[in-house]
Order: sequence, then structure tokens, then C-alpha cells
Amino acid sequence: MPLKRFYKQAAAGTAPGGYTVRLDGRNIKTPLQHPLIVPTAALAAALAAEWEVQAEEVDPHTMPLNQLVNTMLDKATGHERSAMNAEVVKYAGSDLVCYFATHPADLVARQEALWHPLLGWMSDEYGIVLTTAQGIRYVNQPAESIATVQKRVGALSPADFTVVQAVTGLTGSAVIALAVAAGRLGAQQAYEAAGVDETYQLEKWGEDKIARDKLNRLLMELETVEKFRFLMNEKA
Repeated sequence: MPLKRFYKQAAAGTAPGGYTVRLDGRNIKTPLQHPLIVPTAALAAALAAEWEVQAEEVDPHTMPLNQLVNTMLDKATGHERSAMNAEVVKYAGSDLVCYFATHPADLVARQEALWHPLLGWMSDEYGIVLTTAQGIRYVNQPAESIATVQKRVGALSPADFTVVQAVTGLTGSAVIALAVAAGRLGAQQAYEAAGVDETYQLEKWGEDKIARDKLNRLLMELETVEKFRFLMNEKA
């Protein structure tokens, strides 16, 4: 829920261990009252810019980078992490990129071109082999593969886990999410892999505003995650 703007100026500044955001000279904290400290000046500046452009009301939904940082500091390092890990692993058990269409042939070919390289990457990079299927028939993934996904997700740094958690929720694919966190996919590539069916339908049957708006939001949110990942590693 938006809150009345309670400050005049937002600016980035230094803090013990990194950089922060100051509202009227006071360092801010996360919703769970952890000091908001990030490792790069570039990320702190981007966070401050989201605060600065707020009008009479502060709407957290218009501050996506701050939301990602708050998730990283409040949840990715806290007691909620294990439950969040489990949710990502659950997606891997019925991952989007494992379920190919039965027809038409050009859609199947497009899915194969986008998804097979990701499945191959998972196998080569992590030794995770996932079973694929055609149609809506559910397939049980090998227990060993799911256990390896769980181990990999649990070992992610708070920043990388924040990326994985966000992208999994956006795309329905833990495979795509892990590829984004590893730098294997950028936002545009992740969007193409996640939205292949919807994009195909629009091309085949014509534009639909609701469907197009949904795809545009997906790309925009993936771009925000990509920006977060870049700024977390940006050197001064």
C-alpha cells in the first residue's frame, strides 16, 4: 500500500561494509529492520533514484530494485530461505522447459531450439539430467537430479538466490532461472525461452492486448532482475 512521502531528498551514500541509501541524511533499513547495505555504489545510486522519483506517495510496486534488495537482505539470508529453496526445487520437478508441444511442428522446432540448449547446459554444468515429455503428460524427474538441484540452489549466494527466486516465479522454470543467475542467459533470452508459446500464438492468430501486455511485463521484470545482477557486480 502506498505511503505518504515522508522525506525531501533521497541520495546514495557510504556505510560500514558498503553503500546505502539516505533519506534526508538518514540511512534506511529493510522492512525487517536490517541495515540496507549493498556492495556497489552503482546499485545504491539506482536504489536512491527509485526513492527520489516517488511523488506524494511512496509506492513499493514502482521500486523493483529496492524490492529485490529487500528480498536479498531480509529473506535470502534468513530463516525463510529453506522454504524458498524448496519452492524453487518444486518448480524443477515440473519445469516449463521439460514439456514440449506435440504440434504444430514449427512451434515444437522453436521450443527445441530454445530449450534443448538449456537442458544440455544443466547436464554439462551441474550434472543435472531432466526428463522431457510431449504434451501435458506429467513425468517424474529422477530423484538424483532433483537432489542435485536442491544442493545447487541451497549453495547459491544471497544475491544469486534472489535472482533465481525472482526468475523462477516469473517464468515457471528453475532451469531458466539458474541460467540467468549464472550469466548463461540475459533478460531477452530468458523472455524468449519463457514466452515461446505465447509469442507463437500471437504470431499465428494475431495480436491480443492482454496477452501482449503480459509478455511486455514479463520482459520488463526480467530486465529489472538483469539490472540488479549487473549492478550487484558493477565496479566503481
